[in-house]
Amino acid sequence: MLSSPPRRVALAVAATFALALVSATAAGAAVSKYPPAPASRGFSDSAAGWTSSSGNDGLCLPPLLCASVANSYQDTGGADGGGFIRSAYTGVTGATAVGGTTRGVWESPSFTYSGAAGREAKAIDFSLDRRASVDRLLAVAGNSAEYTVRLIDLSDGGQAVTLIAPTTLAGANSWTGVSRRSIDPESLEPGDRYRIQITSSYTTGTSVLVSGNADYDNVVLSASDGVGRGGKKGNGSGNGNGGSASNSGRLEGLLRQTTPATAVLGGNGKKLFVRVRCPRKVGHACRTTAQGLLRKHRPATLKRTVHLRSGKSKLLVLRVKPKARKRIAKRKRLLVRQKVRAGKATATILKSRKLIRR
Repeated sequence: MLSSPPRRVALAVAATFALALVSATAAGAAVSKYPPAPASRGFSDSAAGWTSSSGNDGLCLPPLLCASVANSYQDTGGADGGGFIRSAYTGVTGATAVGGTTRGVWESPSFTYSGAAGREAKAIDFSLDRRASVDRLLAVAGNSAEYTVRLIDLSDGGQAVTLIAPTTLAGANSWTGVSRRSIDPESLEPGDRYRIQITSSYTTGTSVLVSGNADYDNVVLSASDGVGRGGKKGNGSGNGNGGSASNSGRLEGLLRQTTPATAVLGGNGKKLFVRVRCPRKVGHACRTTAQGLLRKHRPATLKRTVHLRSGKSKLLVLRVKPKARKRIAKRKRLLVRQKVRAGKATATILKSRKLIRR
């Protein structure tokens, strides 16, 4: 049945409004990409500030007595036809040859992390394109070839966030996209300076006169304020994990009621002891991650995760970061963050705890 003209007009107006609303939501998304310069992500006409180094485990003299890695910028043949960066391996053989691990390292230009266009980031993703020619090297028993990507915090003594854990270089004879989502936004500190580090590691015996290479392109760290991912803010609660907002709100309320008001600083200021609980009224086991903070986005300790049955508690030992020890020593209170998942509900609470020294 055809709709009447007034009804068709009304439907058209409604559709137009809905489309405008979706466009406004997408337009409202704040996204920042790092390194900030596009050339430093895509290597369009140069290495664009990336620097490289290489090294070997143990004492040897490459390339005469042990394998070597040569890092270079290639101006054509990248994932999108332009340039890319390479770590090329050359083995060695002979009676005096020395086996071991040889590494090629590429590091991006440093940049200041400012969240998602100056807003608090709710989601952080990392992606790159990679290609590798290591089949001949890996054909020899005992050999391995891996790559690792880390984010180095230059403002915090070189502390590192692992973006891609050690992963085999095999399986990418042609350009292959790699991505990692759900990097904890709170592991990055706005205002700190960072550098992306890509390490290619080749481990071989003493009789492997073969070569290989690992290539990288389109290296991008993206920070978003969460708008545009299913139309929801990624705030760590609500339906994002399949739970309801009411269940998450109830979990948060129970945690605030049962969380202790104190924490113990011991081990000459190197350890923070915090007790965490899984409220019995939740009715589910809890997965709890705790961390001490100097302020909301400035970690003071490493994180610790524990699984607790309903109604149980546990005393966690959190290692205090070396750079935070002097600051904590002067404080009477310290902020402790707990991220808790119980069933389909999730909640995050921050509580200032009185410090007891032992």
